[in-house]
Amino acid sequence: MIRMLATAMAAGLLCSTAIAQPPTPGGQTTPAMIPDEAASLAWMQGTRVHTNADGSQTFEAFLGPVNGVVTGTALTTLGADKAYTEYHRIGPNADGVYGLDVANTRSGMKWSFTPMESIEPGRITFRSKEKGLTVSYASDGEGGIIAEVVRVNNFEMTQQRWHFKPVAQPGTPAL
Repeated sequence: MIRMLATAMAAGLLCSTAIAQPPTPGGQTTPAMIPDEAASLAWMQGTRVHTNADGSQTFEAFLGPVNGVVTGTALTTLGADKAYTEYHRIGPNADGVYGLDVANTRSGMKWSFTPMESIEPGRITFRSKEKGLTVSYASDGEGGIIAEVVRVNNFEMTQQRWHFKPVAQPGTPAL
């Protein structure tokens, strides 16, 4: 009788502990599927610049990874008086799928998600389910990042490529 009572109490404690667990962050409906290799994305950290053929520049900065998440921002000049901005988030979406979320001023800041296809040291690739969009980031081995976007629409392929090189960071002021 004492054993049954002790077992019932232990089961009650375990059940109440499970019930008391906090909800999954960010309204996620399933546990995040963060690949172990996400911790290796530190090569993306930093501020870089790509110079276009016309001399205009695109700046890009990444932070992370923190718990498998990397965030980034890109800023491109458009003529003499305008700028285009883009925001990146590499991490799990609300369904726990690991991938790339992008929002920009061209899309009215609507986020679009592309699942991760592969991750390896110094490279991460994302590909849409219908295979019409592929986005990749690769280390150039010198602190820079080569970013590439390939779109296939009606059997016509377009490719954009940027080589972001490190921006010299200003010195830390003396206290």
